[in-house]
Amino acid sequence: MKKKAAVIAALMACMSTNVYAAAVRGDADQSGTVDLLDSIAVTNYSEGNIELNDLSYSDVNNDGAVDKSDAALIIKSAAGLVQIPDAITHEIVLADNNITADGKSTDSVYVKIDNTANTITIISPGTYSFSGSLSDGQIIVDIPDSYSDNNAELEFNGISVSNSSGPAVYGINGDIKISAKKGTTNTLSDGTPTVFETETAEDGTVSTTDEPNGCIFSHDGLSFKGKGVLTVNGNYSNGISGKDEVEIKNLTLTVNAPNNAIKAKDYVSIESGTIELNALPDGTADTENFNYDGIHCTKGYADIKGGNITINSYCDGIQAADHININGEAVINITTTGVITASSSSQGGQWGGFGGYTNNETADISAKGIKSDTDLVIDGGANITVNSTDDSLHTNGTITITNADITLSAGDDGVHADDTLTINDGCTLNITKSYEGIEAEKIYINGGECTIYSSDDNINAAGGNDGSSSGGFDQNADGYIEINGGYVYCENSVSEGDGVDSNGKIYMNGGVLLVNGPTSNGDTAIDTGDKSGDGFYYNGGTVFSVGSSGMAESPTASSGYIVTYGIGGSSTGGQGGMGGGRPGQQGGSSSGSAYGAGTQLTLADASGNVVATFTVKTTAQAIIIGSDLITAGNTYTLYSGGTYSGTLDENGYASGGTITGDTKIASGTVSNKVTSLS
Repeated sequence: MKKKAAVIAALMACMSTNVYAAAVRGDADQSGTVDLLDSIAVTNYSEGNIELNDLSYSDVNNDGAVDKSDAALIIKSAAGLVQIPDAITHEIVLADNNITADGKSTDSVYVKIDNTANTITIISPGTYSFSGSLSDGQIIVDIPDSYSDNNAELEFNGISVSNSSGPAVYGINGDIKISAKKGTTNTLSDGTPTVFETETAEDGTVSTTDEPNGCIFSHDGLSFKGKGVLTVNGNYSNGISGKDEVEIKNLTLTVNAPNNAIKAKDYVSIESGTIELNALPDGTADTENFNYDGIHCTKGYADIKGGNITINSYCDGIQAADHININGEAVINITTTGVITASSSSQGGQWGGFGGYTNNETADISAKGIKSDTDLVIDGGANITVNSTDDSLHTNGTITITNADITLSAGDDGVHADDTLTINDGCTLNITKSYEGIEAEKIYINGGECTIYSSDDNINAAGGNDGSSSGGFDQNADGYIEINGGYVYCENSVSEGDGVDSNGKIYMNGGVLLVNGPTSNGDTAIDTGDKSGDGFYYNGGTVFSVGSSGMAESPTASSGYIVTYGIGGSSTGGQGGMGGGRPGQQGGSSSGSAYGAGTQLTLADASGNVVATFTVKTTAQAIIIGSDLITAGNTYTLYSGGTYSGTLDENGYASGGTITGDTKIASGTVSNKVTSLS
């Protein structure tokens, strides 16, 4: 009797002490305490007197049932006589018509097994370790909201699941955490669903949806991790489709899909791993119903912190309705292959350089590399390579690039922002091919290194929405370019199109700007939209610009000094080149000899010291050179050819040193902010 009294006393003490957190095993009534009341609750449940919400927390002996044996263990646990484990891992063995859970093929408080349909349904939170294969079956997660934490972790230990009539993994309710265990290879494949979900409108109308629409489909969150290998073959639509978030960490993941490789509503987050996403149409592309994006966020954002990511998509590589952050040492390689067409296009013409599509035309698809409907931020040492048939980087808002190594080949713009583009220190941007290189309403280059090849404008600042894959900006809005630092090299790959073109003004305050402009007299190396000729302000840094003279515009030096050749002293107004699908203005020009591609042009002072030397890649008839080394009262001479004492960089540019054996072109003494050499 004394022993029994001691046990009861211990039980009563436990009832008043909150020693367990809520929702732990044994806390049947979820009061936050494992005590005598939990034992009573389990006993009453086993006798059919009450209902319990979280049955898995009450099955403390892990036999798949909640009964009086569990009640007895709860009493002992409350008295401190036994230790109930905080969690258990359920062993699931997959086999056609012979699925077992914890060695049993019958239903339990954790799972429901249907060996006729070849399905297993997880109905309680916990960890489930899967092995084996199903040739035509399905893993289902359907955990009631009554559980305070209705998550299920699925550990894949070398499984193969195919389903000819729907998802291989189907999340009806509850977050799903999938882990591929180290050293294992796991494969999931789906088929066309035989039953689609329905939805009811406010008026009571019931309609059929296109869901489930992924090899892995979940109404709630999806997360992936592990040091194993997971291959997802979406044969019907998407590869991975989550109605909430999709998170990936430290996994070798391959997704093949005839629609989106990964589709999420709230956001996609990638922290690490080796990831290959293939979103390519199976046969003829159905752009009315499918997106064909590598990563597609319908309402949220994409956040990439790391990983080695390869995307092959017909449409956009990464697309988000909200912002995109690439803020880490991710290695991203994107190829888009969608064929961009429009109802008409306009090539050439009196305004020059008009490739791509005319204003206000709409292409039938979007096949951009990285596309945000708001903003794109790239920082943290990312390495990004994009080969796209549309824009490579695109936002309807702003783009900010600070610390990244980026190589782009674009069928349309290399980098496009409807609003503002900012390039900071640490950015290496190499645009090997584009229609227009970088394009935004406002462009700020504060540092970094940019190399830009294009068939139209290398740099274009205009305004309004992009006609992307449609020729450029609204021609009526204002534009602005400000270069404060860095190194910018521009080369026009055809005869037409401006080098640096702004619908408004251009300010050069620092850095290095090298422009190999057009040979067409309908275009110019540096073009502004200021009809007074007061558009290009030079305040410092180095600019060496060459190109045709027909539309050449004289700069307006403010704090620094510039010398020109083949350009009149001031602009005479009138129509100029058409950058970004809108007219610029004509500057006055003076006759000058033309120097062909491969000619080394050098500006030196009276002592032979080189201010700047540049081996041009196009015909140079109009030349603009500005440098902090140019000072008032000194005489400067422009030369061609000769032997340079120093070493030219990869673009044929250098400053300092001397040159010998050269041929004089023109000279002049600097007395004004802008001096024309003759």
